[in-house]
Amino acid sequence: MKKTPVSGAQLYSLFQAYNPFGPDLELKPPGQRKTVLAANANFPFGLEIAGFLKAAAQDGGSPIMIQLSGSALAGAGRGIAASSELPYLKALRLGARMGLAIVETYIDAYNAPFVAIALDHFAVPDVDGSSAGEACYEEAEPYVLSRESAVSMLEKALEFSSAYGVPAPGKGELEAWTGYLSSASYANAVAGFMTCLEELNPAWAMIDTEEMPPVLNYAVTRHICDLVKECGFDAILEAEYGATGQAGSSEGYVSLEGEELGKFARQIAGFIKYTGARGISYPIGMEHAAPLGRKHEPDTRRLETVQREIIKEAGYYAPFAQHGGTGAKQLAKGLVAKNNVNTHFLVTMAQNLLGHFMKNKELIEQGQKSACGSDIYLAAAEAVCQAAVEKMKEGGTYGGFGAGLA
Repeated sequence: MKKTPVSGAQLYSLFQAYNPFGPDLELKPPGQRKTVLAANANFPFGLEIAGFLKAAAQDGGSPIMIQLSGSALAGAGRGIAASSELPYLKALRLGARMGLAIVETYIDAYNAPFVAIALDHFAVPDVDGSSAGEACYEEAEPYVLSRESAVSMLEKALEFSSAYGVPAPGKGELEAWTGYLSSASYANAVAGFMTCLEELNPAWAMIDTEEMPPVLNYAVTRHICDLVKECGFDAILEAEYGATGQAGSSEGYVSLEGEELGKFARQIAGFIKYTGARGISYPIGMEHAAPLGRKHEPDTRRLETVQREIIKEAGYYAPFAQHGGTGAKQLAKGLVAKNNVNTHFLVTMAQNLLGHFMKNKELIEQGQKSACGSDIYLAAAEAVCQAAVEKMKEGGTYGGFGAGLA
């Protein structure tokens, strides 16, 4: 029987099995904690995905999440065409179909036991960057919100979030946010997100709200969660509360303690309870695109405090997604349910290719086929495979998975 990617329900069952907290909400012993690798694939998808899924099939099999970001899907769908030549939503559809087909092909080829597809980093427009003059895509028209609906969304979010210590915005901010929610740019982004869900049917999907003001974030994330449920998608929606920085920005991270940490944890617990999101990400000191040699210590105190508070307040476990996994000095196994890794694999692939080109420079310049064939890329895929194996071992999930919970 042909294997297919697992559903959101199957993935959530796995995360529940890996919940680092016991019934008493105390952490389980370190040896019982596990973290699932979430490996990002980039164009050309086939090279990295071949490596990821070979790693997931070896030694009895390992669970893995294959992540495709909104920008990666649009880029793959367009290929070398200019953005003016291929509409955005069509590019997303084509990129998603391409990514899904490659994942399914290698699941079948390698017989990987537990593969989940994830939509990663699908960003909504910046609040200050939404253009009042942006045209609404025809496919986005059903997602255009009236000002009355936008006002209602914000009023409900404000009332609920205030009970969790979220600062109230001013009237001017609320008016600006009303315009944002009822704008064509917001409707276009929602249409893009839903397009990706239609084509990928992912087990996990992230709505990227970056540094969106908290009350607006409550409203936007609730809106997206409700749409996902209404449309019948079986996806764990990852909500974001605060942004993981880019390379070089971690110096601005502030570790919280005592009352301040308690307030932060309560805001996020309320955020999960209000929105209904089943996955969560928030800053813990990591940064995206960390270069070699730049490592950061995860804020495990924040992780443990917030994750426990979510269970207490929302009544369920919300797996934490660590962004910037490439630069983690160590992995907080279990507390980090899902370890997002992208840069590490891109660098592994590029360095392998660079080594070949440097070693065979003269032969390539001479046009010798032996130095220019597909073996170059197969070797790079094998390097990615070995890098993925090491990340799985780090998370305690490598090998022996078998049929698992699928």
